[in-house]
Amino acid sequence: MSLRTKGITAMKWYSMAAVCITLIQLLQFVVLSRILTPSDYGLIGMITAVVNIFMGFSDMGISNVIIQRQNMSNNNLSSLYILNLMICGIVCAIVWVLAPTIAWFYHEPQLVPLIHWMSFICVIPAIGQQFQILFQKEIKFNSTTLIEILSHVISFTVAIATAYLGFGVYALVWSFLVNVSVKSIGLVIIGRKVWKPTLHFAWVDVKSFISFGIYQTGTSVLYTVNSRIDYLILGSTLGAEKLGYYMFAYQLCIIPMQKLNPMIAQISLPIYAKIQNEIDLLRKGYLQMIGMISFICPPIFFGLMVTAHNFVPLIFGSQWEPSIIIVQILSGVMLMQSVTTSASLLAAKGKVNITFKYMLISMVVQFPGVALGAYLGGTLGVAIAYLFVQFILFLIHYFYIIRRILGSCFRQYIGSMSQGVLYSANMAVCVLLINKFVRFHSEYVQLSIQVGAGVILYVTVFYYFKRDLLRSLFRRGVN
Repeated sequence: MSLRTKGITAMKWYSMAAVCITLIQLLQFVVLSRILTPSDYGLIGMITAVVNIFMGFSDMGISNVIIQRQNMSNNNLSSLYILNLMICGIVCAIVWVLAPTIAWFYHEPQLVPLIHWMSFICVIPAIGQQFQILFQKEIKFNSTTLIEILSHVISFTVAIATAYLGFGVYALVWSFLVNVSVKSIGLVIIGRKVWKPTLHFAWVDVKSFISFGIYQTGTSVLYTVNSRIDYLILGSTLGAEKLGYYMFAYQLCIIPMQKLNPMIAQISLPIYAKIQNEIDLLRKGYLQMIGMISFICPPIFFGLMVTAHNFVPLIFGSQWEPSIIIVQILSGVMLMQSVTTSASLLAAKGKVNITFKYMLISMVVQFPGVALGAYLGGTLGVAIAYLFVQFILFLIHYFYIIRRILGSCFRQYIGSMSQGVLYSANMAVCVLLINKFVRFHSEYVQLSIQVGAGVILYVTVFYYFKRDLLRSLFRRGVN
């Protein structure tokens, strides 16, 4: 099977899983938003902001180094597996011990038991993670995607049941734990058929990977800090309820990215790694990936911008109306983030030091901007500041990373994403005009007309201009 065929097959499996998981998460989001309060969401936002930072230390770059290094012995893999388990266990213990300090930082004593529960998320995924990485390395996703779907179905059931029974924020905590537990157990079961870890650990087996791992770890931690600066600032200064409104908007906007980014990483990284020394082919592959993203994410985010006023209160409840303007602004942030991706490219080239330095630059730019936004305008100020910061980072990303790795290609880089963005913007304008001149008494009918018209317009334009691409993908998918 050729590399391209493997990539297309992987895309099919991952796309199927992404659609199923997204639908499950959306349904869970809708149901829970009508049961839980903004304060519940704010509390879980406070916890995840800190716990996710510590989770950045748990992988130590092991995942990417396994994919990037084409030949690894069983002793290498076993030593890395044991090392990862030990590191994750230490991280879990640190989070547990720091629970009172974290609660003091947020001025929320009730966070202590919640953080004790969530600390286990730092160690449970490590049990099955390496098995998933080995499947990813060979671009095989059929079994792992089924496990992903199963874990989300079970965690969805737990979340809805416990929220309905009145457990509040604990419904979200236990849902996270069930999800990672089911996934890890499933990965171990299927993974042992292709690789069985042994009780072997030798420093010589992991020593050569440490420098790569340190940069990866630093990058992961800095990325998480950058992506959670807004939560940390809002949670510590404005409290759980205000953070809850912001987190609701952020989580609604981030759902497409949560599905797309792992798909890009899991499929593109092994492909980039195999062509890492062929710069022209690598540039072409990267620009094609950006072009594909531009046809997937922009219509979603432009759609959110123009429908949020009706969409949020009708689907999630009127209690979330303060989040509407934040949803519209953060949609613009996520739009730029969706076409600013290079982690897999740098990992494939072994240039993780560049990613680390870029994250440092991002923090220097982002922290003062978000802090100033919070000081001047609270949650709305943070969202606006985040939008301006993201535009600056978009430019820095190209000049500091893309041009350095792929050569000067700004025109091609912008061109690869311009069609998708342009089609989506035209769709959004048409939807706004339809909403202005075509009015129905029922808000549900009005929203349905908006969404339906947007989908039909976008699909029609896309098919008219990109029918050859669709036919090519369909033929390859069938084959």
